[in-house]
Amino acid sequence: MTGPTPSPTPQATSPLVTAIQRWSEQGGELGRIVLETAPPQPDRRHAEIGSLLALGELRAARKLLHDWLQQLTSLPAQQQAEIGGVWDDPALWKIVADVVERTGDQWLLELLWCGLERLRPDPWPAQRLPLLGVPILNRPDLLEQLLESLDCEVDTLAVVDNSGGAQPVEALLKHLETTGHPKIARVRVCRPFRNLGVAASWNAILRAFPEVPYALVVNNDIRFAPGVLAAALARLDSQRPQWLPLLPYDSAFSAFFITSLAWNLVGLFDETFYPAYLEDNDYRERMRRYPQLETPAHDDLAAAMAASNPESSATISSDPKLAACNRRSFSLNRLWFLSHRRLRSDPSGAWMLRRLAGWP
Repeated sequence: MTGPTPSPTPQATSPLVTAIQRWSEQGGELGRIVLETAPPQPDRRHAEIGSLLALGELRAARKLLHDWLQQLTSLPAQQQAEIGGVWDDPALWKIVADVVERTGDQWLLELLWCGLERLRPDPWPAQRLPLLGVPILNRPDLLEQLLESLDCEVDTLAVVDNSGGAQPVEALLKHLETTGHPKIARVRVCRPFRNLGVAASWNAILRAFPEVPYALVVNNDIRFAPGVLAAALARLDSQRPQWLPLLPYDSAFSAFFITSLAWNLVGLFDETFYPAYLEDNDYRERMRRYPQLETPAHDDLAAAMAASNPESSATISSDPKLAACNRRSFSLNRLWFLSHRRLRSDPSGAWMLRRLAGWP
């Protein structure tokens, strides 16, 4: 007769397992404490989340960050200001990236984007234009006429020189850089390797000056009607996403104001359209997707500007070689505008279209 089976002798827990268990318990306790306490200053909250990550408590770190971001997005602007630069804080961006990298939680990124979208441009003095952007291909005499028609103060004139260094254009731009203009505080010139095209030139202007609340982008063959700029500046609200054209519908993108919040909402211009035409149709189509984008009343401004600008596309029509190039590239731009590749933002074919355009 056999006796009862003896109970197995319990094995001693290894020091490593014990340490891990203790570490996990401490991490869970830390997570409970920080979740139950009142919201601290941002730097303290970031340190707490970082500590949870270091302890391997991903769930607690994610929970704490999630609650912290939700609380921040619900705070009125005044309370956010009292805490400090909550969203404009690289420490916050880092801790969100750290947690998302470990957890894959995309919702945390969405909460951050929602918070970042609450940022607003700095106030700007009334009746002073922060940025006047002008691409130029040829006809420096037209740019001179444009500048002569200025009747308001301009902080920065940004010119994209698409002439390839043609002497008449270069001479005028050098003169502006060295001598200046009585109504312009500073002149900046971008000199690319070759013609960037309209969309890329507009994008270069907007990207280069993200600190300004809005810009006025115009063709170099535009002349300003007296009083139009002052009237437009009075209607524009830089703290809202707004687009304000200064010409009638068909020529609206020959002279337009755009706030930084507007191109932050809609995006930049599609540079696949090269070098000109139909980039405006594409952008107008995209603007319609955003009901929050505002277009202040401008019929009176457009009528005054149309009377001062009876001709259109003076830069291309004045040069037979450019007109011939345009006939070729315009057909390619039509094809791109009609293509579903454009609608789904398919980047393939970029080299092909640029090469086939055939512009010097």
